[in-house]
Amino acid sequence: MRKGHRPLLAISFLSIVGLGAYGYAQYERAVAPTILSLHAFTKTATTTKPVAILFTGDLMLDRGVALHAQTHGDDVLFSRAKPLFLGVDAVVPNLEGTITDQPSVSSSDHSTLRFTFDPRVAPFLKNLGVTAVSLSNNHTFDFGEAGYESTKEYLRQAGILSFGSPHNDDELVTSFTVRGTSVCLVGYEEFVQPDVAPFEALITRVRPSCDLLIATMHAGTEYESGYTAHQQVVAHAFIDAGADMVIGTHPHVVEPLEIYKGKAIFYSLGNFMFDQDFSYETTHGLAVRAERSATSTRYTLIPVTIRHQEASLSEEPDRTKTLSALIDSSLPSDVASAILVKGSFTLP
Repeated sequence: MRKGHRPLLAISFLSIVGLGAYGYAQYERAVAPTILSLHAFTKTATTTKPVAILFTGDLMLDRGVALHAQTHGDDVLFSRAKPLFLGVDAVVPNLEGTITDQPSVSSSDHSTLRFTFDPRVAPFLKNLGVTAVSLSNNHTFDFGEAGYESTKEYLRQAGILSFGSPHNDDELVTSFTVRGTSVCLVGYEEFVQPDVAPFEALITRVRPSCDLLIATMHAGTEYESGYTAHQQVVAHAFIDAGADMVIGTHPHVVEPLEIYKGKAIFYSLGNFMFDQDFSYETTHGLAVRAERSATSTRYTLIPVTIRHQEASLSEEPDRTKTLSALIDSSLPSDVASAILVKGSFTLP
């Protein structure tokens, strides 16, 4: 390990209970609508046992994030966001970088957009609750083929599944089972081999073995508040082929939600952890809890604020502002109303 480098540590029980110096009671009052929604979610999960999966946006732990953790301790990164991980069966972020034993090159030069995380990141993520990560993004090959293989190996050793590749040519699907329900994850990356036809065939082929199939896509234009025509073509193709929902990443900002053939398409969840402090939109992302029961899917939408490389549940008015970014003129009025009033909606 490099001299002076402090390893990432698992979030402690005390930080979970105390939520740091912030104070849980004060915190709960501040974000009551979201907390109430999460409490309702946990109660439902206890009684009916739906499959509950938390999806997050881009997760990057190098550069300014690594420097902040080294200075203030690793627990500080997510201690205020701990309620996100309660009552879910799986957590699935997009891992925006590699895990290698190579030294960071971006920490000393922030203009170098090549990210690698210390190997201790893998058990850190496991202790946080991460089940699987998408490697379908433009940073998975930041340290070449060796870095990509290293990332998969460190994740495997930690017990974390991975799926997808930056060239759309390797391990595109993974699956796990929750209380007898088979969950499949398919990962697509737009920028190297963008042809969607192989993914349509893949989804059609694996669909019979999946009770719940989620397609993820790393696509679109960075920092744009609206999705592109190609994002829409890809997402519609996934739904047409049999996907139950689509989760998008890459733009680093939240983009509108679309309901297509009764299925939810989240074109971009924005950032979950990043050091892009240069705009409001890049410091306010979205986490999505999808509860799948025998008859419906309930989506609970949790805005996340990243302030000085520390994630927390958004307070008002940021919470409403982030939820509003999901709504455009194409969204059905009942879904739009449910999002703004309740922070959740349900589809058959």
